[in-house]
Amino acid sequence: MSRLLALGAALLVAAFAACHLLGLREHVSVLSGTAPPGSGGGDASLGVAYALSWFGGVVCAPILAIAAGVLAAVDRLRSR
Repeated sequence: MSRLLALGAALLVAAFAACHLLGLREHVSVLSGTAPPGSGGGDASLGVAYALSWFGGVVCAPILAIAAGVLAAVDRLRSR
């Protein structure tokens, strides 16, 4: 189970990194009603995708990683 939690954390961070490397960060400005700098228009779905991946990578992934570590430690203590 702890491996699944760690894998989930890694996937969330990878999704966030991919969105960031693809340059979706500037599309988040569409969510506040402003146009992205340097372009004529923005796609709101790209902004939402980046925002969701940010929350997943920054909020959820650390929680999953900590839970995986705690679960692995508890499993190791139980096996003794």
